[in-house]
Amino acid sequence: MTPAGATEPSDALVGLLETCRTGELRFHDAAAGIDDPILRQLCESYAEQRAAFRRELLDELAELGGVAPAGAPGLESAGERSSSRTHPSEIVTLAELARREASAESAYRNALVLGLPDHATGTVERQHEQVQDALKHLSLLERTLPASA
Repeated sequence: MTPAGATEPSDALVGLLETCRTGELRFHDAAAGIDDPILRQLCESYAEQRAAFRRELLDELAELGGVAPAGAPGLESAGERSSSRTHPSEIVTLAELARREASAESAYRNALVLGLPDHATGTVERQHEQVQDALKHLSLLERTLPASA
């Protein structure tokens, strides 16, 4: 899922597309299981952010002459899948989201090391900063949320 093994800029962008789609789905799933309306809205806003990231990455991929793989796993819209799993406590949910965001941050860092074209580098750097901000925010919430939540 990470572009660490990617050899071409388009491979890195496809890896980031998958990373963003997975993040979007996780944030939607988390929101569905959170009672606190502020935390629920936060998760939904991060899901929407990841969807916007995917659209931008698709544009960058097209600029490179690449295309997203047809029917690639994890690229369907949120409305095309449902979750029937039980939801853990909010503290566990935040811990898991922070762990997954750390993985996404690593995927972005790896993609930037590849030497993307200038137009793609700007987009990926900006998204990387926002993923870093989300990771910091989730980690802070995880540490400050009462254990009984």
